Amino acid sequence: MRHLKIVGVLTLGACVALAGHAAAQPKGSGKSSITIVKIPAPAPTPTGATPKTAGTVSAKPVATVAGKPPTAGGSFAIKLAKEIGDATKPGFAAGEYVLEIESAGTPSGNLVGDALSAAFFITLTVDAAGKCTIRNNPAFSPPNCGGDMQPACALAEQAGKCSAQIYQVAGNLLAAGGLVANQPFAARFRLRANPDPANCKTGHLFIQGPPGVLAPANSTCRTGAVLGVGGVALGAQ
Repeated sequence: MRHLKIVGVLTLGACVALAGHAAAQPKGSGKSSITIVKIPAPAPTPTGATPKTAGTVSAKPVATVAGKPPTAGGSFAIKLAKEIGDATKPGFAAGEYVLEIESAGTPSGNLVGDALSAAFFITLTVDAAGKCTIRNNPAFSPPNCGGDMQPACALAEQAGKCSAQIYQVAGNLLAAGGLVANQPFAARFRLRANPDPANCKTGHLFIQGPPGVLAPANSTCRTGAVLGVGGVALGAQ
């Protein structure tokens, strides 16, 4: 369990919302954005239009303000295009989704073939109007916070805005990671369907292995089909 805890904290610090080191940076710096491409991508043709990208994941530093819920140093936003039935303008239909953020185990580590690489999961819901809501980590939301021997409560979920602070999804785990400003990292994103929201919550974790460990063990966050990717491509889709 110690191995799992250490790697889990390392992964959170490296990849959650792209902004694990944001608290130590000046206002306006440290901003980042990654494009989401829907898959499978249409086959290119000499006369066919190039499909548009289907969304973005972006992040920026946000300092904690005294008297308000902690931010853990940053905020992030997910923008997903709405599915309209046009192959050249791909999007995502109403439903339950999981953003999988896979990171190397160390700042100079590999994403592929590295036993210390790991993935952190953030769940979200898209409604019929195409509005997205990021779900908080239950460990930092009522009734699991704010009391004796409990962590501080995160900001409430921002319904329909698809944005969140790092503390809302990762809580105080970043502080335990011993992060330093401007620490480099590598990460890739997968947007998956979430076929079982009862057993896939924000904050679930996967350690690459071998043999590969899910925390909690009954997590279904990796069972959904991959619908979009960002950050790294490994050949034609």
